[in-house]
Amino acid sequence: MNEEVYISFESYLNNEMSQAEKELFEQRLNSDNQFRESFNLYKETTAMLENKFDSKTIDFKENLKSISKTHFSENKEDKSRVINFKPFYYAIAASVVLAFGTWFMMQGNPEYGDFNQHENAYFTERGSIIKNLRLAQNAFNEKNYKAAIENFEIVLKDYDKPEVRFFYGISLLEENRYSEAETNFITIQNGTSVYKDKATWYLALSKLKQNQFDECKDYIKQIPEDAEDYEKAQKLLNKLD
Repeated sequence: MNEEVYISFESYLNNEMSQAEKELFEQRLNSDNQFRESFNLYKETTAMLENKFDSKTIDFKENLKSISKTHFSENKEDKSRVINFKPFYYAIAASVVLAFGTWFMMQGNPEYGDFNQHENAYFTERGSIIKNLRLAQNAFNEKNYKAAIENFEIVLKDYDKPEVRFFYGISLLEENRYSEAETNFITIQNGTSVYKDKATWYLALSKLKQNQFDECKDYIKQIPEDAEDYEKAQKLLNKLD
């Protein structure tokens, strides 16, 4: 990834893109696996920098900013120097973030953010509920989970299906409504749909997000070897052990 990509990550995370730029960025997130993985790592490790670094690391970041101002912004009239600085700065910042982030991901307990890469929701048209189902689908895929919840609840009144309840449960989990999310996942887990094992995986993720690590491990151990999420579940289990 070059520095322009990291600049786009920062612009998106800081809500500095135009609507058109944002739509193009999100289209690439959905279609380019490597780009999506790099963005998720950048986002997660940036959060680690902000939330987990000790005072020495924070001082390092402040020193980096100070150095950048000294070397690249002394002459405010020199626009070319300021323009040239930004890609260089982000290249350094990205390298620092990724280097420290990789180290932190190898330390301590895993986090929910390491594993919450949800698949997109795609529903078949269902007559009179098509409007709210489509709104729920689009809101979920855009990570607007509050709007997704509102529309899923309307749909579930007349169309209570495992696939709808599954994505509804994820939306609740993302909004930290743990009890409600787990109730939905348990309902699916007790059924016979293709979402049965996925519901168990998300019950584990719910416990992970709440730092209930023993309960998380208990759910992981219930996931069969032929389940789609088995390998991810084992990686999480290894980190927890």
